Amino acid sequence: MSRVDLHVHSIHSTDSGNYALRRARLGESYTSPERVLRTCRARGMRFVTISDHNTLEGALRIAHEPDTFLSVEVTTQFPEDSCPLHVLVWGLSEEDHRDLQPCRPSVYELVAFLRERSLAHALAHPLYRMGPPLTQSHVERMMLLFSVWEGRNGARPQEANELACRLAGLVGPAYLATLAERHGMEPAHSGPIALTAGSDDHGALDIATTWTEAPAETVEELLACLARGETSPHGAHGSTAKLAHAVAALFVNAYRASGGELPDTIGAQLGQLFDEDAEDAAERHREIADLSTRMVRLLGERARSGGVTLTALPGAGKRLGALAFAAGLQLPYLATAHHHAGSRDGIPALEASFFGTGRKLREPRALLFTDTFAEVNGVAGTMRRVASAAADGSYPGAVVVAAGEDAGPGTVSLPPDWSLPLPSYEAIDLRFPLPTDVLAAVEEHRPDVIHLATPGPVGLCGLAVARLTGIPIVGSYHTELGPYALHLTRDALVADATDVYVDWFYRQCATVLAPTRQVGEALTARGYPAVGVWGRGVDSHQFGPERRNDELRRELLGEDGGVLLLSVGRLSAEKRIGVLLDAFALASRERPDLRLAIVGDGPARAELERTAPAGTTFVGELRGDALAEMYASADVFCFPSTTDTFGQVLLEAGASGLPVVAAEAGGAPELVAHGRTGLLVPPEQPRELAAALVQLAGDPALRARWGAAGREAAQSRTWPAAIAFLSETYRRILGIETEAIPAAA
Repeated sequence: MSRVDLHVHSIHSTDSGNYALRRARLGESYTSPERVLRTCRARGMRFVTISDHNTLEGALRIAHEPDTFLSVEVTTQFPEDSCPLHVLVWGLSEEDHRDLQPCRPSVYELVAFLRERSLAHALAHPLYRMGPPLTQSHVERMMLLFSVWEGRNGARPQEANELACRLAGLVGPAYLATLAERHGMEPAHSGPIALTAGSDDHGALDIATTWTEAPAETVEELLACLARGETSPHGAHGSTAKLAHAVAALFVNAYRASGGELPDTIGAQLGQLFDEDAEDAAERHREIADLSTRMVRLLGERARSGGVTLTALPGAGKRLGALAFAAGLQLPYLATAHHHAGSRDGIPALEASFFGTGRKLREPRALLFTDTFAEVNGVAGTMRRVASAAADGSYPGAVVVAAGEDAGPGTVSLPPDWSLPLPSYEAIDLRFPLPTDVLAAVEEHRPDVIHLATPGPVGLCGLAVARLTGIPIVGSYHTELGPYALHLTRDALVADATDVYVDWFYRQCATVLAPTRQVGEALTARGYPAVGVWGRGVDSHQFGPERRNDELRRELLGEDGGVLLLSVGRLSAEKRIGVLLDAFALASRERPDLRLAIVGDGPARAELERTAPAGTTFVGELRGDALAEMYASADVFCFPSTTDTFGQVLLEAGASGLPVVAAEAGGAPELVAHGRTGLLVPPEQPRELAAALVQLAGDPALRARWGAAGREAAQSRTWPAAIAFLSETYRRILGIETEAIPAAA
């Protein structure tokens, strides 16, 4: 089998009609024909051709070399609506090229001419949108006109290439007869449609990385194979990075061609990357991406250094310039991602027109972006559960994306470009990844859905890339950040600004998943267009009464025993632990045998320890079996928080067989059945909370009964059910019909 790149450009390529290139005053290519020839030979191509737009000039420059032939990429159109098409023509003469020019305004006339001259030809990148949207009617007429399609184009997205091949596979004599009757035109062939491939290279980086194979020893045999359809496509598909680097190569070459000079260091690096032929094209792309990333990080660091003091103001202009340049280095990637998204626009509709939606019965692929993963909080725990489901195969389509975390099964770890402590809560870092790193993750995993778990820097990057690439967005609402910000900062302006930002963020989503019905109703009242309820699960095997540890109880209660109260959560102002301590002090006057264990850590711990009443033990942060033993060894669980939209610890306590006393706020009213699994008390009322604690402390039988009921209720909330509901939500926004799954609420 011999190889040939049947679609490659040189510096002689004329205007293809690309609006963006015209506006930027960029040429189609700056690659010399000699470099095309040299690179093709080095990468194993038996035959070499150049298919410039609407000119033979590049191919003529190497026509004297053995095993070469003339080719051209012809711009034509459907005359009915001016929808543009590109047609590759191989093995033509200068006379053929001159004679086909009058036929270019009509694809019908062009195909008739090519068939009359017996010229091998193919429809280039069939599903690449270059003008009005491609419709089913356009594609059906393409099927009637062309017996050869470019099934793999090295500059176009894999989805478009794969669908083009599937569409070509539909075509046979009977199918063509049906289409001929439908469109009132004779087919130009009898089927089937054969496939070719070419790099469609414009930047000299990907020449001959996508190619066609045919059983041919001579050019004549190759052209005969093309005419008979005895070819097969091979090599790489397109990607955002490849297209971005090709655009960068055009800019660098255009700048130098205009007489511009690059700084020596940068010029030497760019010259090595763009001017020297690479043995491994994929490695060269990695080198270019690495250089871009290093420069962005360096420039960003310089821009952030110096602060905003008066003494730093004289250098602010340079720092802003560095920041602008750093942003500029990201733009080609973001712009080409948007371009690829546009070129994919309409592909799902075409696929549905020809194949229906049956192909998508697989689990939808989803990337979940979170700003918290390793920390101890409900959001992080939920994300770890999703990653675990991805790793163990129960939901292989999900991948969790976080910044600065150790990559493990089911996760992608993004290196943070920079980070800063969360204001007023320095124990948590806000990590800012590079948008290009986020884009690379999206390119690699090709998600059907992007799920934003948090509105922090990682979530915001996920949102930006989703909008650029046109991927549907799901958001999950976990925390009332406005009240949270008010508790942390005591600043109403900060709280209001936070609410405005959060509302803007989640309104970008096709669906927002609330943790409880109450929160969902509140979001709907705030104008969120589509709200669902996605509850959480609990592992009833990990958390259970059987994990009770009598030795641990003796450590916390002393030899005389007593009643052990438990609180688990982050120690910060919004969790209202101070209210619990006040209530405990009141309850202890009536029940001196009460003891309170507080599990967790946070910025308020030192102050809480200083003011805590006697009988309080601060245990610190616990995880895994140690946490499960602590739950099971307690008698009553206390939850004074008013800002938690769900309260995962309430499920864990219930699964452990504990009755609960909770503030009647946030998610607690939906997780605690008042008078059956625990008691709900008015928020911010220590006396009411103390009375509830005393009531349960004095009635062991009631504690046992309510604890058993809480265990039963918790067992009905499983992680598999929660994950299944998440998958069903993705299917619903993608328009995939499946069996209904009950709401995981």
